[in-house]
Amino acid sequence: MVRAAQLRQKATQPEHPFAPRPATLATAPINRIGQARDLAGPDTRIGVAPNNDTLYSLAFLDTQAGPFQLDTPDFGTRYHVFQFGDADSETRQSYGQSSHGGRLPPIFIVGPDYRGEIPKGVKVVRSAQRYLMVAGRILVDGPQDLSNVHRLQDAIRLRQWSGGGRLTEAPITSQRPLAGDRKDVPEGLKLLVDLGTVLEDWRVSKEDTDLVASLRRIGLTVQSGFRYAHLPAAERAAIERGVADGLAIIREKTRHLGTLSGGWSTSYAGSRFDRDFLLRAAVAMDQIYVLEKGEALYPVAHLDAQGRQLDGRNNYTLCFRKQDLPPVDGFWSITLYYEKGFLAANPIDRYSIGDRTPDLTYGPDGSLRLLIQNHDPGVDGRANWLPAPREPFMLMMRLYRPKARAAEAGWHPPAVQPINTKVPPASAGCESP
Repeated sequence: MVRAAQLRQKATQPEHPFAPRPATLATAPINRIGQARDLAGPDTRIGVAPNNDTLYSLAFLDTQAGPFQLDTPDFGTRYHVFQFGDADSETRQSYGQSSHGGRLPPIFIVGPDYRGEIPKGVKVVRSAQRYLMVAGRILVDGPQDLSNVHRLQDAIRLRQWSGGGRLTEAPITSQRPLAGDRKDVPEGLKLLVDLGTVLEDWRVSKEDTDLVASLRRIGLTVQSGFRYAHLPAAERAAIERGVADGLAIIREKTRHLGTLSGGWSTSYAGSRFDRDFLLRAAVAMDQIYVLEKGEALYPVAHLDAQGRQLDGRNNYTLCFRKQDLPPVDGFWSITLYYEKGFLAANPIDRYSIGDRTPDLTYGPDGSLRLLIQNHDPGVDGRANWLPAPREPFMLMMRLYRPKARAAEAGWHPPAVQPINTKVPPASAGCESP
């Protein structure tokens, strides 16, 4: 809940509103849609683990200012998806190529209390809370394709619906400020101060009533937020230790999100976590607002085949036999992030590698060997090179529109193998298991 609110405020209230914004960011005031005009790079600092495959169209809506209508152009055969992310970081609805082919109907977005008119021919999205994220992803087939995607983005419209078919620009509404950089809030309590702020706008569900009520014991309520100043010093210190312990537990969970195979951890819960609060928090920490599992899977590797932390001071190879290439109906990619979840600058400006990477070299047996290392492998391996920083990193694989074999845990990525001798050429085939 807190990470989602932090992302909302960072996307809608940039720190320096008059400074130029990087083209990789899709920022816009609340109730407006922002368009990223370039693929994510090292300067992308909204959220964590941005993809490097699509351009984002991003909006955060205050549904109290709605209803809203989202209209999109005909995408033809191009991959696209529009995700509607709830304020608890779950996604319960997304629409795009998988559901409607090339053309979406108008999307009619309403808040939890809306009981008014519904236009004919629309797809209704109802937010469970006051705030809702809308995130469009449109596939880009290399730098030469950007202008084509820009034209599609320019045809996207997000407007307030006023009844009788009238569509107008929505007002920019105010938001409760989070703790952020406030100097008067102890660093170890900022998470709970932010949670208290979020709860003041929260609709507490029946199943969460007892949980939220229990927070009153530490001075945290939906009526007044977190009143930490009223707590005895010893109690505040204990709470700070609890927050630190909790964050450490969440960080450890990010390494074990679900099924573990060959150093890769894959959550098959998708974007719906039910009562698994730890999984929800871990996903929010490392890869907030994942798509539903039928739309995308996200295997994550922090460890190599020997169980050691991936680190760019070592060399690695990742080898797919022909029959074990990622099974998808859309496309797949592998993106490298340094430990904070951001993209690492490198001399060839390559942040991900996948089935659409130009000039990939396959082995004579149809296998694919990828090289993950810091130094340039030279002309024989550069096409298959994913550059790594000289520090710990993680890999995130994305399987868009995964086939049933992958979605049902019948396929797992091969382990990332450390190379202790001469780095093999990219054209080398994979050894049989």
